[in-house]
Amino acid sequence: MQYSGAQMSFLFKRINHGLSSSLALKLGISAALLALTTFANSNSANAASNSQAASFSYDTWKSKGTEELDLPNLRGQGLSFEEQYQNKLLGEWSLRNINGSVKMEHDPWIQETVKEMTWRLNAQARQQAPLGLVIIDNPSINAFAAPGGVIGLNTGTILAANSMDELASVVAHEVAHISQRHYESGVDERKKALLMQIGGMLAAIAASAVDGDAAAAVMMGSQTATMNSNMAFSRNNEREADRVGMQIMNQAGYDPRAMPRFFATMNQKSQMNQTANQFLPSFIRSHPLSNERLSESQSRAQRYDSLSLNQQQRYQALFDLLHWRVQSTGKHVSETALTTAAKNSLGAKLALMHWYGEQQRFKEANDLFIELSALPAAKRQMLEPLLSITQSQILTEQNKWQQAAEVLESQQRLYPERRDLRLYLAEALTNSNQPTKAQALVKLLTEQQPSDRYAWQSLQLANEKLAKTTDSPLLANIATINALRYRSHDQLWSGRYERALTSLTQAKQLTEKLQNTAQANSARPLLANINAEIKAVKTAKDFKP
Repeated sequence: MQYSGAQMSFLFKRINHGLSSSLALKLGISAALLALTTFANSNSANAASNSQAASFSYDTWKSKGTEELDLPNLRGQGLSFEEQYQNKLLGEWSLRNINGSVKMEHDPWIQETVKEMTWRLNAQARQQAPLGLVIIDNPSINAFAAPGGVIGLNTGTILAANSMDELASVVAHEVAHISQRHYESGVDERKKALLMQIGGMLAAIAASAVDGDAAAAVMMGSQTATMNSNMAFSRNNEREADRVGMQIMNQAGYDPRAMPRFFATMNQKSQMNQTANQFLPSFIRSHPLSNERLSESQSRAQRYDSLSLNQQQRYQALFDLLHWRVQSTGKHVSETALTTAAKNSLGAKLALMHWYGEQQRFKEANDLFIELSALPAAKRQMLEPLLSITQSQILTEQNKWQQAAEVLESQQRLYPERRDLRLYLAEALTNSNQPTKAQALVKLLTEQQPSDRYAWQSLQLANEKLAKTTDSPLLANIATINALRYRSHDQLWSGRYERALTSLTQAKQLTEKLQNTAQANSARPLLANINAEIKAVKTAKDFKP
């Protein structure tokens, strides 16, 4: 299959969001019904990431003498291998259902920025890294944690926050739910209630793409059904997640006082909605916020030291970039709004540069790049690597792939651990006829995070390019087979099991033909991998919680 440069540009534009909204809603509701049968829960994945750390020393200001984290005793309450395995299956099932049901925010820089914060918070309380981070392209305010270590939030939550600390407070609260094992219980009724809640969450996420009120009704129904019989348990969980979340924030270098500030914003929104006779924000429905809980969180926050003005602003430049990047990539902002905000915000100016590039207004985009490049070195460095990423995106819009690759390579050498730079660079290398280098960059990402759909798509495109450009018939055949295999991984993690099996069947047929030639030695390991992948897809397809 032939791809033009425009067709291959920006992998996230090609991501298939899977099912129609109505079908996704049915699947979510079915998940809620299936949830009444069995239960498995909690942690999975391995090894925390070594994300880029800010130069600020977090220990220099965090409050001294505050309460230590009160976490479950892992020795006395550890899970058996069978329970851990079932938890992993349940987390993966949740992730596949969410991926296949809703529109995601796949921008690699946004993902990297939120992931770095999430992993840092998680590392304060858990030995396992989260199974996956889900950023849903939805303007409503919501965040959730699912059994198995899946953490998610809507882009609306990012836009509702006023600082990185406030956003961290939402994520820390979700990490606390997982670390305190609020999704685990020995009581059958609570197990059933939990899985109904997961199904309701999936249904509500799917419904939100169709009708906000329908989504609210689904979520409210699932919350009522699951929580009414255990309301005291729910309130205790929320208070504990607030308390532990603040401790996690403090140890990770964020301001714990930001949590009640965000709660106050949510409380104000809920009162406005009640006055207007509208549904409450999703975050309030799934995390009941009473006046007592708000007051308690405000009182607890006073135990932590106030930050100086300099400390309060330590993440403001990064949050400014994040806020406007989400606005731009999600098409939530107009040129007028960007132009107005750009007078006082470097994040808005960079987002406007990106917007001009997408509109093919390259002169205006280049003028902004020249202006930003002329900033003092320290201020310009605060924009990296997003400034270089945005410059490369404008170059790719003009099919200047080699120049884009050169811009990105300089940044990737500085930050070799960053996922976003690897993905952007791999795309530029693939389109500048260097697919082998692209594949080497991205392969590590799939080993670190098997559910990384963007990385699997990048590998697929690199192998399709290699199959078309190589002079070696054997290499072309192997690249075609691998492209089908990598496509199946993307399909698997979006819950499209039959399509994944079809891709693997096609790959197997090509491999069996290769086995009957002089290249049989190359076919044998490929065939073994394909058979194992077919088995994995069937196992995932057959799993029912």
